[in-house]
Amino acid sequence: MFLKFTVFVDNVVLQRVNIMKKVISVLMLVFAVGCGSDHDHDHDHDHDHDHGVGSHGHEAPHGGILISVEDEFCHLEFLREPGTDRLLMHAMRFHPEGVLKFYNEKIGVTAKSGEESKVFELLPMELDGVTATKEPTSLYVAKIDWLKDGVVFEATLSDITIEGKTLKNISFQYPGK
Repeated sequence: MFLKFTVFVDNVVLQRVNIMKKVISVLMLVFAVGCGSDHDHDHDHDHDHDHGVGSHGHEAPHGGILISVEDEFCHLEFLREPGTDRLLMHAMRFHPEGVLKFYNEKIGVTAKSGEESKVFELLPMELDGVTATKEPTSLYVAKIDWLKDGVVFEATLSDITIEGKTLKNISFQYPGK
């Protein structure tokens, strides 16, 4: 009788140990595979695709067109101020998250709308969007008399320098695809 009880207890313990091994293995696999939103690996790709469930895809915080610059060195968001002929450019980072302030006296933009080429300048503004500044800012604004409802254009920024890094060939389509 004692031998039967010992064998029974040993079998129950062995089953529980096997279950625990499986649970621990599954948990280790989940932690190893799913890096979630906060992760630290290289991104040698652009963001024209979805990273999947639990990914870190970024959305334009102001509802504009968001472009990634230099493998996520920064992001620029372009949008028309509602009811005006003003184009706003917001600079930001997502890794780490926050506004990105820098100063350029002006940022030249070459735009192509249909067969026409046009040029305009984005000027540094205080966050009120009205007051010009000579201090680092995350907001640049252009007044564009031809920026109306339904206007579509492709634009390329002149070289800009942020934190000592010269960024070239930054392009976007307005409105986005």
